[in-house]
Amino acid sequence: MKILIIGPFPKPINGCSLANEVLLKQLKFEGGISVDIINTNAKNISSDNVGHFSFAKVFSFLKVYRKIFSISNSDVVYTTPGQTFYGIVKYMPFYFYCLLIDKPYIIHVHGNHLGNEYKSLKGFKKWFFSFFINRSSAGIVLSNSLKVNFDGLLIPRKVFVVENFAQDDLVQKAAISKPKDKLRLLYLSNLMEEKGIIDFLDSLILLKKKGTLFEADIAGIIEEESEAIIKNKFNELQGFINYHGVVSGKSKIDLLQKSNIFILPTYYRMEGQPISLIEAMAAGNIIVTTEFSGIPDIISTENGRFVSSKSPESIFRTLLEINEKLEECVDKYSRVNMKYVQSYFTEAQFANKVFKVIQHI
Repeated sequence: MKILIIGPFPKPINGCSLANEVLLKQLKFEGGISVDIINTNAKNISSDNVGHFSFAKVFSFLKVYRKIFSISNSDVVYTTPGQTFYGIVKYMPFYFYCLLIDKPYIIHVHGNHLGNEYKSLKGFKKWFFSFFINRSSAGIVLSNSLKVNFDGLLIPRKVFVVENFAQDDLVQKAAISKPKDKLRLLYLSNLMEEKGIIDFLDSLILLKKKGTLFEADIAGIIEEESEAIIKNKFNELQGFINYHGVVSGKSKIDLLQKSNIFILPTYYRMEGQPISLIEAMAAGNIIVTTEFSGIPDIISTENGRFVSSKSPESIFRTLLEINEKLEECVDKYSRVNMKYVQSYFTEAQFANKVFKVIQHI
């Protein structure tokens, strides 16, 4: 079997590009198949310009079409397009060529915006958007509640669920000792307003004013629109936070292991099921996040605490509650979360589920 993966690959590293990289690696372990890729990576990180047209985006993307004829050599085409109108339009030449030469293609949605985008479109745009999606052989979403993204676009039997994963290097095979001396917080995601970074920093300012002992590590790319306000808050929290930029490999593992609380108070409109939450559980961290999008499908009060969106006060109060019984909370959640990931969210389990969809097609 010859499989072609069309989608973003690192760098930059995000949930979708990391998933494609892991899938490529894991599929190479399968016998009797070969895998080729077309890397559609885009480098801009901004919540304001997601889904908006620009000539810069068009010109930067044109080079990926040079490999379009490699579709002819494949048996199945697996794609991870964007969730907006222009996100689908960028993949339209690939889908059109697949239809032209009768090659089946799969659309894997790494988020929870495709359905909302479809509902918002009108006229020709709506028809054009649906034309290429409803001719796909299968759609994949990250959890059961996200199947609605394909409502009106694919019949239910063509929609499959494949949960995200934690990288093998992060999955703990034995119990590890988590620090219990103070709140050791970690934010590991793109630093975007809708990912809750500003709310998190404001909650830390409240902790600082109260005199609570804590240390926070923050890693990820800072979005351009929020850079000034984020850096001002960094200055206000000097001595309490460490900003690491983009991390991967051992640096990322070290941050996940030295922390005891992982926080992601997201309300990002494209959010599906953040890989970072699964990675944090793999390292035995208490999860503090929002009941947003597909997150409640994989996170419950068994894994940590939920906070309100856009509420620094809610984060502040939750962290104070955990701090009052820190040792007890670390012991309670750490073991449960590590075992949970080992059972359901490994790289191999993720790749095997995708491969089963490919085999089915």
